[in-house]
Amino acid sequence: MKRPFIIDCDTGTDDAIALMAAFGCPEINVRAITSVNGNVKEEYTSANNLNLTEYLGIDVEVARGATLPFYPRGDYYGPTHGKTGLGDVVIPDAKETSFSRDMAPEVIHRIAEEENGELELLVIGPMTNIAIAISLYPQLKQQIKHIWFMGGAVAGGNVSSTAEFNIWVDPTSAKMVTESGIPMTMVGLDVTTKAVLGREDEQELRAFGSKASVLSADILEYMFKRCKDGGEDALMHDALALAAAVIPECLTCKEAFLDVECRGEYTAGHTVTDIVGRSLGKAPNASVAVELHLDVFRKWLLECIKRCGQA
Repeated sequence: MKRPFIIDCDTGTDDAIALMAAFGCPEINVRAITSVNGNVKEEYTSANNLNLTEYLGIDVEVARGATLPFYPRGDYYGPTHGKTGLGDVVIPDAKETSFSRDMAPEVIHRIAEEENGELELLVIGPMTNIAIAISLYPQLKQQIKHIWFMGGAVAGGNVSSTAEFNIWVDPTSAKMVTESGIPMTMVGLDVTTKAVLGREDEQELRAFGSKASVLSADILEYMFKRCKDGGEDALMHDALALAAAVIPECLTCKEAFLDVECRGEYTAGHTVTDIVGRSLGKAPNASVAVELHLDVFRKWLLECIKRCGQA
């Protein structure tokens, strides 16, 4: 029996690779994809989701979501994913498919009720949609089985010295979600900055020749150029959060009390992760990834991408 998932994402380069891995992952059934503002504006993240699913021939509900975070950030979009999210990679505009009539919070609520407590969320962007859904439908706190999210860090950040991007964009929503009582696993920079793919992975995917594998190789090529120009390496932040759900052996996790700082002028977006036995003395509310077994992850990721779109 496949596990039902909704993937909530701000589809940029590594989000797209995570989606292709999810479509090729035999353990899960992607019930819907919901878009959120994050790496780029929501108008681009939602279009990327719709275009990607049609291009790959994936039949899945695609819904639009939040266009602004609750935390006032202004225009913060950077060059990491290019203007529209996929760097210099272009896929055709969707012609035959359209967005769901429901917005992301309604889709989450509806599918959670249909799945009778078995729905899991893969959250690989800011948590705005999830916070709205919980606010509108508080019963979701009992209906969602687990949240697997890419965000935060035990130590450090990539937007500031203390904050990781996904949480930094909307710490208000992240705090609401982490306080919801829903079981969750945090896959943060402590491990995702080690989840790097290389030239041999790109060549293997390109040689396989499927739409998904070639598209993934093209995205990796963009990432290599980005890194050469001083930007981020080919880091698989979001695919690693999916891996946490289906191949837990690729990570070492520890139970922790997790909270999100919202008020500090310089620290808003910091994830306070009190590993059991440290200082705060509060009961754990999350599992936190602290170590990565890279070879296990890389092998799994390439296999999933190769299965994407294959009958």
